[in-house]
Amino acid sequence: MTNLTSLERKVLDSIDCKGLLDGIFQLVAIESVGGAETPAQQWVAELMEKIGLKVECWDLDFDALAEHPGHSTEIDRSHGVGVVGQIGKGSREDGLIYNGHVDVVPAGHIERWSSPPFEPRVREGRIYGRGAVDMKAGLCSAIFAAKAIKDAGVILTTPLMIESVIGEEDGGIGTLAAIVRGYKARGALVMEPTGLAVVTTGAGCQNFRIRVAGKAAHGALRGEGVSAIQKSFLILSALDSFEKKRNEGGDPSIPGDLPFPICVGKITGGEWASSVSEGVLLEGRYGIRPGEELMTAREEFEDVLERAALDDGWLSIHKPEIEWWGGRFEAASVDPNVGIATTVIESHKTVTETEPMVTGVPYGSDMGLLVNHGGTPAVLYGPGNVRDAHRPDEFVPIEEVLIATSTLALNAMRFCGVE
Repeated sequence: MTNLTSLERKVLDSIDCKGLLDGIFQLVAIESVGGAETPAQQWVAELMEKIGLKVECWDLDFDALAEHPGHSTEIDRSHGVGVVGQIGKGSREDGLIYNGHVDVVPAGHIERWSSPPFEPRVREGRIYGRGAVDMKAGLCSAIFAAKAIKDAGVILTTPLMIESVIGEEDGGIGTLAAIVRGYKARGALVMEPTGLAVVTTGAGCQNFRIRVAGKAAHGALRGEGVSAIQKSFLILSALDSFEKKRNEGGDPSIPGDLPFPICVGKITGGEWASSVSEGVLLEGRYGIRPGEELMTAREEFEDVLERAALDDGWLSIHKPEIEWWGGRFEAASVDPNVGIATTVIESHKTVTETEPMVTGVPYGSDMGLLVNHGGTPAVLYGPGNVRDAHRPDEFVPIEEVLIATSTLALNAMRFCGVE
């Protein structure tokens, strides 16, 4: 590495690599699926206290948070804890937030894993386990970056705040709670798995349910009924056409041919194998463009359903019902040429001696809450590839974890300033 000051080099030389990897192992071993995050939060708080961070913990008030315009969730939680560790001087508003979530998606079919999902293993330079890449490694990178700064005896002139949050996978209630608690800053970095790219634009999404009605009849007299299953094909076809229209020409800030997908991920329907189905439920995810008003996007979606129904004799009378429910992620974008984005880009460049990719992503994250409700410009940057998340044999490359930790330590020094 070149272009390092003696103080910066001292901090990077102070990174506790063994402690970092041990920490990832211990955190991945905690089965913190959505709604059961408290043990993981307690572990993070204890780790932060042990390494000398000033730690605040509080119980989340779910009823109060439900009144906030940024609120969304899919899981009915009975308890949740907010955890923020801090180093440095000065006021929060002038500082830097590193944000990471401890909740993970369910492991799914255990037999499809090469090793138990909550018994982390190292193979071929990778840490395997549920939550390894999404995003416990990234969170630990931030914590051990702060540890390196403290161990080197460096004092930041503005604060670095490490938020360990819950509920990101189903809408971001933990980050919203931190915002309501008063954690807002001059910049933020969310350690989502970006493959060490600097993400300055994130798309949004909204969950939906569509109920399609049919008319029951004995299967032997199928012609006397109306199959909701067959009618649902008309809805799916209309959504396919709508998706193509919304993605024509792509988007300059988000690579790929499908930056704003519409995914129907679950279909349930029918009552009996030898009966004509009288009801189908379609559940899915609707991609939202950066800068697009949520209500406008919903109205456009609803108009597509309305027009599809009018083209069919049965559906024009028995119209599909739409419900907007569960997790919602707001799109967000920041200028890549100013503020937190430029500091992360330069810090990564110093550590790796290569230019990072600066890009956008088609998925939502807590970036949307930080930017739109916290008034905090935010980027995504973290180890591992999001394509390795939410599937069996989830993993994160150790080399990328170490690079991320060095970048986060250097970025904190440069963004916050040092005495």
